[in-house]
Amino acid sequence: MRKIKCALVFVALLGGFAFFYFLPPMSKQAKPSQSSHLGIQGAFFIPIEIAGFHSEIPYINLNVGDKLTSAKIDLGSNQVASMPSEIIEQCEGKSFLSKRFFLGMRGKQYESDVYLLPSIKINGIVFSKLPVSETNLEFKKDATLLSGKESLPGPLATIGWRLFEKTNFFLDCQHSLLAFCDSLETLKQKGYPVDSFIETPLLLDHGLIEFEAETDFGSMRCLLDTGCTWNMLNKDREGGANDHMIFNQISLGEHAVLNPQNSDLMEFDPDAECAIPMFKIGKKDFGEIAFTKFKTPLKIDAIIGMEFLESKLVFIDFPNRKIYFCESCSDPLPISLQKNL
Repeated sequence: MRKIKCALVFVALLGGFAFFYFLPPMSKQAKPSQSSHLGIQGAFFIPIEIAGFHSEIPYINLNVGDKLTSAKIDLGSNQVASMPSEIIEQCEGKSFLSKRFFLGMRGKQYESDVYLLPSIKINGIVFSKLPVSETNLEFKKDATLLSGKESLPGPLATIGWRLFEKTNFFLDCQHSLLAFCDSLETLKQKGYPVDSFIETPLLLDHGLIEFEAETDFGSMRCLLDTGCTWNMLNKDREGGANDHMIFNQISLGEHAVLNPQNSDLMEFDPDAECAIPMFKIGKKDFGEIAFTKFKTPLKIDAIIGMEFLESKLVFIDFPNRKIYFCESCSDPLPISLQKNL
């Protein structure tokens, strides 16, 4: 069944996974204040329609200045946003902010210019003065594991997890929506089954959205990545062949030269598949999970991509450092939510 599914998916992206290694790491204990940059006080639930899915990866429509474009939602990307140069060039009032250096899953280092854009508008919501990176075309190419003829929906930007860190993030793929939401209480008022949500700690100390899962061969630290089509396994199940994970958080310094030759250090075979019989998050065993095996030099045990997330409700509570998962359903949306989309 998975073989058939993979045959239909032409492109598997390793997120626009990008670790900006000059950024200071976050501690597990430190919690950001919930001062929403939406300018809203009190409870809020602001749904955003998912315009479509490209290789299962969700994308939305947004306005940059007076230009309409599309943007994939990539929680594997440690940034606010990135955009093609042609979009940034047409944006009036932009200003150069800095140059950033970052790592990709292949262990290669990249760089991009970062600009401060006056505003980005998503479904009427205006975000002011956001740092936006110019898309690095080499990184974009390297992040594509399999290429095909499936066309992209226009000039595709990328929205990373840092856009949501002061608002919280909710994903409901079955109803093609994501939302800015302040709390579980608000989700419950909107009709979502929050009593069935499975809670697990949100780990941000590597600058990525990660969580722990228990498997038949021990604990795995998983990267949650809506920018990746498949579930990817980097950790050896036998526990004896993990020496390829050579880049850890300690080595990621501002002036680090991790890969002097800038060689491709990743190994990937799309036919190297395996199934893990037990995949337990918090108190719930989600049963057998299929993975595609690969080897990246970054110290990541596994990537949980849209193959898993597309059938789940996901709520990320940034200030309280929690992630919640729940099996989704295809029941119609409440009328109150339909009117907002």
